[in-house]
Amino acid sequence: MHALDLGLFKYMLDYTKELLNNQCGGSAVQTLEQRLVSIPRFHRLKVMKNVSDMTQMTADELQNIMKVIILVLDNLYESNGEEEVSNERLCKVFHKFLRMYLATREDSFTSDSCAELQV
Repeated sequence: MHALDLGLFKYMLDYTKELLNNQCGGSAVQTLEQRLVSIPRFHRLKVMKNVSDMTQMTADELQNIMKVIILVLDNLYESNGEEEVSNERLCKVFHKFLRMYLATREDSFTSDSCAELQV
């Protein structure tokens, strides 16, 4: 399960980079990578310096990116059309995924936590 859920997060990152490249060009992807690289190291938070090659990321590095991804994506770009995915919507998708990820990592489930996972 651990590799599976982190694999899903990796897929989301790859898809987000492709989405940004299609909607905004390479500048948004470069800004995303620069924001990730410029995060200072804190205790128990290490973001790898070469984020352009996400195939080499370890599970620990992916979990560290999970901790900061919404802050990195916030105000990354402005949407120009109705068919584009807005920056706010993209942040909400990651927020919902992270809430789901944290809920599924619990040792036990209550009726409230199960209700929260329902769509």
